[in-house]
Amino acid sequence: MYLARIKKQGKTHYLIRHSYPEGGRMKSRDLFDLGSDPSRHIVYVGGNGYYYDEAVLDALESAGIAVDSDDLDRILFDFLEPHIQRVIIGFDRSRRQTHPPAALTSSQTPSQPIHLFDKRRYHYLRFGHSEQRHIHRVPEKVFRPLHAKSRDELEQYFLAEERALRNHQRALYVSVIFELKRFAPEESPDRSLLEQMDAFFTSRLCRLNADPGFWEDAAEPNGLREDLVKYAIMYFDYQAPHASPWQAYVEDFIRRHRVYHPPRSVQIKIEEAGRLFGMPWKELKTIDQASLTRLYRKLALKFHPDQGGDPEVFRKLSDYYQVLSKKRR
Repeated sequence: MYLARIKKQGKTHYLIRHSYPEGGRMKSRDLFDLGSDPSRHIVYVGGNGYYYDEAVLDALESAGIAVDSDDLDRILFDFLEPHIQRVIIGFDRSRRQTHPPAALTSSQTPSQPIHLFDKRRYHYLRFGHSEQRHIHRVPEKVFRPLHAKSRDELEQYFLAEERALRNHQRALYVSVIFELKRFAPEESPDRSLLEQMDAFFTSRLCRLNADPGFWEDAAEPNGLREDLVKYAIMYFDYQAPHASPWQAYVEDFIRRHRVYHPPRSVQIKIEEAGRLFGMPWKELKTIDQASLTRLYRKLALKFHPDQGGDPEVFRKLSDYYQVLSKKRR
């Protein structure tokens, strides 16, 4: 079960819906209409006691859904009294999960691949990464929360998660999920760069709007689908954040004056290696492998124990030679 939000006469309307397998696909159906105020279906009996209206329970039972108070707590958590929410959070944090693992077994659920657009949305909302060139390498188990859900449940899930995005994140979010980095301007443009970018975004949005594999059993669109209108708003109404000139100046100053100071133990080893090889460490790091080998062999003959040299010095010399050779490889 999940909570669906729809618009009716300009107001948000809430329904309890359910995803179920049919004909090799996941579909959704309405279970109960909560109206515009789901809290009116919660009855408080004093203290921390409460229960849900019998009309809700009866509707779920008649639909063949096993009634579980934890599921109802998860769905209607935002509409419970604040002191009840604190009790639930302290008692069992798992009840707050937006979508717990589906109860359907693998034999009951259709083996549908997850659409790339869903993966991009989920990946950004979970990890916040704007670089998704290697998203195809991400293990499928990362996207497990998207399995066994109808298209409507997925869109309701993303609608709820995207509400947490801040205004300055929305433009970047749309840029990532629609892969706007793939935009390539025309060589001899008749339109400005901004007009070309707008056209590129619009073409990708319309392509998704008409993708039958994405929308599956949904009706043919008469214009832009309601679930995609929000992305057009995010693109045209929100601007990506730009650093102020002062901020850019400060960051550049920090980068230019950043100096690495190795720990004292590392400094001692660097000085010791330079002393053993008879040249500064910076020069020692830059000489080629052949020159390093010749220098090492010359010093090895000098400090070899068989030639009367110090065994400890010879050991350190060999160790530093191995380290320097490894860096070159």
